[in-house]
Amino acid sequence: MKVLQIALKDLKVVFRDTGALVMMLVTPFALTLAIASAFGGLGGGSGVSRIPVVLVNRDEGELGAHLVAMFEAAELANLVSPTALDDIDEARRLVDVEKATAAVMIPPDFTAVFMPDGSSVTTRQALIEVYANPSRPISSGVIRAAVERFLSATAAGAAAGEVAVHQMMQSGLIAPQQAVAVGQAVGERTAQEVATGQRISITQETVVREGNGNFNWLGYMAPSMAIMFLMFTTTGAGRSLLVERSQGTLPRLLTTPTHAAAVLGGKVLGAYLTGLAQMTILIVASSLIFDLNWGSIAGVALLTLALVAAATAWGMFIAAYSRTPAQANAVGTALTLTFGGVAGNFIPRFLLPTWLRLASYISPNAWGLEGFGDLAAGAALADIGGGIVALLVMAVVIFGLAVIAFRRQYA
Repeated sequence: MKVLQIALKDLKVVFRDTGALVMMLVTPFALTLAIASAFGGLGGGSGVSRIPVVLVNRDEGELGAHLVAMFEAAELANLVSPTALDDIDEARRLVDVEKATAAVMIPPDFTAVFMPDGSSVTTRQALIEVYANPSRPISSGVIRAAVERFLSATAAGAAAGEVAVHQMMQSGLIAPQQAVAVGQAVGERTAQEVATGQRISITQETVVREGNGNFNWLGYMAPSMAIMFLMFTTTGAGRSLLVERSQGTLPRLLTTPTHAAAVLGGKVLGAYLTGLAQMTILIVASSLIFDLNWGSIAGVALLTLALVAAATAWGMFIAAYSRTPAQANAVGTALTLTFGGVAGNFIPRFLLPTWLRLASYISPNAWGLEGFGDLAAGAALADIGGGIVALLVMAVVIFGLAVIAFRRQYA
């Protein structure tokens, strides 16, 4: 009961502070609007569709035709808008003048090099060129991904065909002179399956974001700024412990019949409830004011609970290992800005280098951004379960380290 009383007291103190409310609620909204307006994101736009792509097929074999057929398949009609050309220079020009997102150039010897005898993959190379518009990183990335998946699936099928032919020859099911024909049949069947979508699928969930016009800056910056200012709030709540200690409030509280664990628990719960209230207000307000779709209610709720827990743990960790409020303030600000930079709170996360995205998983920001992004794209609760578990594990580990230091401080 005392834990809850202390927590509610801290919650009331924060929400009676005009300066704190501006920092928690007004500033995230202002930055969200400013950044979204700067990049033309107030008009909405939830994803990528009908990507204009130019196909130049100079291959005389089956694989080039199957790759073209994949882009022209009905399953991808809402995602890509292909145009076939014979002139490579014209294809590049269309990309340069932004009439096409990318041009896919298939070399003349693609089939011959990729599958020279129908049963094995040669070490020679036949390069498919994807000439992309750098101002459309996601749309062009979708085209590259489609080509790469086609190549990967076809290569896997060719390798499987080689193994199958070898086993059939060993078991006497086919004669050695039949190996080439059987391998060719397996390879062509694999390519056909890839082209018709039986072995490759590109869903809207993988291409939710885009620059200028298609990328929803408002939809991205709303959760991004909410997460970053959640970190400011929770680190500030942890710093308040040091302020109360330096002012003598905390020592006097510890002289009462209240156990030190109850005091610390109340402070932690107060920080958690403050962060939870902040996130809830920002999510609900952005939904009502900007008509943003955050996705599954259950998914958003559970992700928010886990995210606030992880952020609160980091706030307590900083307070536990800081000597003064000023030191906690400096460390908290530096950590918040660092987490925001490496996780993608300032620029779209998908534009960050791969190594930086991987490194950013140490922060709650990265898991939160990916989780909210997936939910807005239509993901279900089960799809973000891994992120929720990761945040909860992070909260337990970081808070456990904080408790060790708190015990030493108040021994």
